[in-house]
Order: sequence, then C-alpha cells, then structure tokens
Amino acid sequence: MENQNHNKKKQERLPMTEMGRIQPQARELEKAVLGAVMLEKEAFQSIDGFLSEDDFYDPVHQTIFKAVSNLGLRSEPIDMLTVSQELRKMGELESVGGPVYVSDLTGNIGSAANIEHHARIIKQMSIARQIISATSAIQQMAFDDTIDVSETLEEFEKKCTEIVISSTGESTITINEAIKNTLDKASEVQKLKQQGLDISITTGLKGLDDAFLGGWRSPDLIVVGARPSMGKTQLALSFSKAAFNAGRHVLFISIEMSANQLISRYLLEDESISNYNLKTGQMSQHEWEALDRQASMFYNRNLTIVDKPSITVSEIKSIARKQKRKQKLDLLVIDYLGLIGTSARFERRDLEIGFITRSLKSLCKELDIPTILLAQLNRPPKGLSDEAKAVKEPDLEDLRESGNIEQDADKVCFIHRPAYYKEDISDSKGESWQNRGKILIAKDRDGIRNHSVIFHHDDRFKRISDYPIHHSTQFPTATTRGTASEGTPF
Repeated sequence: MENQNHNKKKQERLPMTEMGRIQPQARELEKAVLGAVMLEKEAFQSIDGFLSEDDFYDPVHQTIFKAVSNLGLRSEPIDMLTVSQELRKMGELESVGGPVYVSDLTGNIGSAANIEHHARIIKQMSIARQIISATSAIQQMAFDDTIDVSETLEEFEKKCTEIVISSTGESTITINEAIKNTLDKASEVQKLKQQGLDISITTGLKGLDDAFLGGWRSPDLIVVGARPSMGKTQLALSFSKAAFNAGRHVLFISIEMSANQLISRYLLEDESISNYNLKTGQMSQHEWEALDRQASMFYNRNLTIVDKPSITVSEIKSIARKQKRKQKLDLLVIDYLGLIGTSARFERRDLEIGFITRSLKSLCKELDIPTILLAQLNRPPKGLSDEAKAVKEPDLEDLRESGNIEQDADKVCFIHRPAYYKEDISDSKGESWQNRGKILIAKDRDGIRNHSVIFHHDDRFKRISDYPIHHSTQFPTATTRGTASEGTPF
C-alpha cells in the first residue's frame, strides 16, 4: 500500500515541456539535502530561508521539506522520528512512502558538509523551471491578438523580476511566520542601528525624519503635493540628494524637466553662480571655478535620471524593475503624477489616476522600496486676497482626484510657503515667513497626521535645510495643526 501511494505521488511531478524535454531537476540532491537536515541538527539553519518546498522537483520531497520547515519554525528537533511524526500530523506520512522512505533518505548520507552547495544547485534547477514556466506563459500571451503587447511586456518584466528578487513563490504567510519575520526585522534594525546604519532613508530634514520615525521606509507610497510654483521639484531634488549622499540608489523619473535642467539646479545651489550667466553663456572665471567645485560634489553619486517627455505607468514599472534587478534601487521619485499616462483607456481621468496610484503602490510592495510621487494641487480659489492665499493651507480636498490618491498613499504631505503669496506675512509668534516654509503631514498610516515641519530655504529656493528651531528638537518638533483627536492615524 505504501509503495502504491509513493508511486502515485511520484507521478504528480511537473510535466515535460512542449518540446518533450524533462524539466530541470536534481532528485538525488534533493534526497541528500533532506537526509542531511535529519542527520545533523545545525544543517537546517544553513538553508532556512534559502530553500522553500516549491524549490523541490519531486512532490514527495516538497511534502517532506514542508514537515521539516514546520519543525524548524517551532524550533523543535529535526530527525527521522520527528519528521515522520510531523508528516503523520499533516496526514501525509503514507502518501510520501511511510517511515520507510523517510528512513531511506538518511541511509546513504555520509555528511551534511555539502548541504549548502547541494541547496544552491536545487535552487538553480527551481529557477530554471520558473523561467520555462514564465516564458511559456508569455509566448501564449504574445500569440493572443486580443491582448495588447504592452500588457505582455509588462507581464514579462514582472515575471522576470519575481524570479530574480523573490526567495519563495509563497504569497500567503501564517501568523507564526509573520511574528517570526517581524521579530527578525526588529532585531535586524537594532543591529544596523548599533553599527551606525539605518534601514530607513533620510529625508534630509531632521524634523521630517523624526516625524516619520527615521525617514522614508519601504514599501510606502508617499505623495508630496503642492500648488504651482511652490517648489515641488526642488524639494524632491533635496530629498534625492539626502538619499544618495547617504549611499542609497535613487531613480528620478522626470517627466516635466530634462536631466540637464535638474542637474543645473544642483549646481546652482552655490550662490556665487548666476543662473542668468549660466544660461546665457556669460560665466566669469570665478563662476566657472565655483561650478567645477560644485560639480565635483555630485560625481559618482547613485542617481539615475529618466527624462522622457511622456511616460506610462507600465514604462515606469519596467524601468524600476530593471534597476532593482541590478541592485541599484532604494528610492523612486516621480515628477509628477498629472503627467503619467496609461496604455489603457478610461472614461474619466479620476479612474485613470486611481489605476496609476494603485499600480505604483503595488510596485512599492513588489520591489520593497519607498516611492515619492509628486502631485499638483488645485490653485487657491479666485478672488482671494494675497493674505488669504498665504493663510489658507492646502489639505486633502485640494488634491486633484483626491479620493483615489488618498486611498492608495501611505503618506501625504503638502508644501506651503506663505511668503510666496505675501512677502511681509508673519506667523502667530510674529516671526517672518521669509525664507521659511512648512511641510504639512496630512496623512501617515504609521504615525500622527495634521502636523507640520518647518524648513529653511535660501532666497532663490535652491538650498533647503532644517529650520533652526530654538525649542526642543525631539519629535514632535512639528507644530500641531489639529486637535489631539484629529492626530489619530488613519
């Protein structure tokens, strides 16, 4: 009976390809790995997290490795007897061949010393099978003339990225696994902090870092909105600079401005360089020397710029996936939402915006990165005085198609510079708003909303920095905009 069940299980292996070729496999090495983890108690630790049950070709071995993983998750001993008992609890002992087959796995293993090498070969075979499966599916899509080719390309990019960056094919996770992963993550953050490193990405502004518990974190979609001429792009460049100066890889998708225009803004941070002289070819020797010094500060930085005048969300996802596969993507910045297109047609723009923001949020999770998405706000209502415009701070209702954006974003921030509308305006303490602005935190899933962080900028709004607040710099350094009840995260 046991042999019949075992033979039946073996017949459930992956089928041949259309060309009649056997799928890539290493059954003998699978046996060696399973035998090794049952022979030496430390063997499983060396492959835990590297191999999953789906990496095994033989369904019998998949089931046995699942039992091994269950024991490892509970930190219980792993040997022939405990694995057999776990298989019995799973109701799978007879289907894998019974205790006899489990025992046979340990019979011809001399040592577990080569388990990592064997595991790598098994993983390679598993990846090869995934590639075969993915390309077969893409071929079917390519032959289907009812499917738009852009959808086929996007699916191809997605499948390639999944194969490269994912350690397992699982999309579900038990609560025990989730708890273990969360505790491991907390431990990792603690170790990195003790080494002087940080898992978050600095914003470049201490007040904002404090508000966001260290800075930008994956897989957050962060929407930064502002009215026209408030300095969205300049602030995004400042965020990017802080990130790549900290050694992070930044991908800047610029739809509105060219790469030359963006880099010029970095170079013009030096106040001794005239923007007029730079653009009209009237630079002095002193300015050229300053330009060279400024340029040297940005050489070899981890910044990649895409300056296509029109781009679809599918193209953005494709470019980001390529960067991630090259291990050169930690932060994605997109300037800006209103200029992103789609290959599909929608009845209304708000439906298209919803599709874009959902796609970008999905990309954040897929690549495990934070994304800063700039958005244009509606102008202040006509008829308002300059003082009324300066006093009226933007809010979520000012976002164009705000319902979709607000739903998909993890964080929503607004830029507000009162002095842009009225030069001599002051705050409630009588302090001028000249060369100062605020970042309003309207939404934060992981923190407190309805706070603002004050920042300082130079006269030309080229350099942005922390504002020297005289009171405590511990969070909340930001000024509260709402009541205590309004500060509840949502």
